Amino acid sequence: MVMHILEDVLSHSAAITQREQNVGNHHVDQASAVVSDTAISPGRRCEARMDYRRMCSYEVFESIGKKSVVTGQGKAFAVNRSKEGMLLLTALVPHAKQLIEVHTPRFGWGRTVHVFEARWARPVQAESLGNLYLIGCRRILGPCHYLSF
Repeated sequence: MVMHILEDVLSHSAAITQREQNVGNHHVDQASAVVSDTAISPGRRCEARMDYRRMCSYEVFESIGKKSVVTGQGKAFAVNRSKEGMLLLTALVPHAKQLIEVHTPRFGWGRTVHVFEARWARPVQAESLGNLYLIGCRRILGPCHYLSF
């Protein structure tokens, strides 16, 4: 049942809308409980992480020549974070050391962008969505705050 709620939270996050920025705390709490059971043990982390539990948007970049190209984008569930990293649950698996730009909601119309490097990925099976991936990320740049209209 909890996995079903996680799937509902992720499936309702396909488009970026104001409604998505106000995901109910009840559903986020239940989704976080599922992910916490499958998360990597704290012994592998460089520092302690705190619960974060927010929907966010992301773009995955790849260097082609001297340019950066977006190779994937979507919505993710930010499970937890620390000063130097974040744990994301996504439908797209980036390669190790690939850059991920993550946009998280702030107060009102505010958003915050961070650039992370994917350090590791682990598949998580979700019944109706297929494979999802837990992505361990290390901060490269950010936070940068902006307004989104």
